[in-house]
Amino acid sequence: MGFYLDRIVPHLVNLSMRNSRLAPYRERIISQAEGQVLEIGVGSGTNLPLYSDRASDVLGMEPHPRLLDMACAKQRRVPTALIEGSAESIPLDDSSVDTVVTTWTLCTIPVGSRTGAVAP
Repeated sequence: MGFYLDRIVPHLVNLSMRNSRLAPYRERIISQAEGQVLEIGVGSGTNLPLYSDRASDVLGMEPHPRLLDMACAKQRRVPTALIEGSAESIPLDDSSVDTVVTTWTLCTIPVGSRTGAVAP
C-alpha cells in the first residue's frame, strides 16, 4: 500500500464514521443484532461499543490492517474477535452466524474493483 492508502485513508475513514449524525442509525441497527454476529467491514470499530447483551459474540472482518488496529483499541461489551479479511472470502461455515451487520461498508468499495462492474 502507498503512503496515502496506508497512513491517511484509515484516519479519514475513522473521522468520517464518527460523525454524530450517523449515531442514531448505528444505534438502531446495532441494537437489533443478536446471537453470533458477523460484522463485515468493521472499520475502526465504531460499532463495537454499541452491541448489547443480545449479541453473544461478534466476529469483525476488515481488509485494511490499520483500521483493524484501530478497532482493536475500542471498548466492547461482548466477546469480540477481529480478523483481517474481505467479504469475498468469509472464513465461516454456512449458517454459522445469527446476524450479519454491515454499516456504510459498501460505500468504501471502489467501483469496478474485482468484479468488472462499471460505474453508472
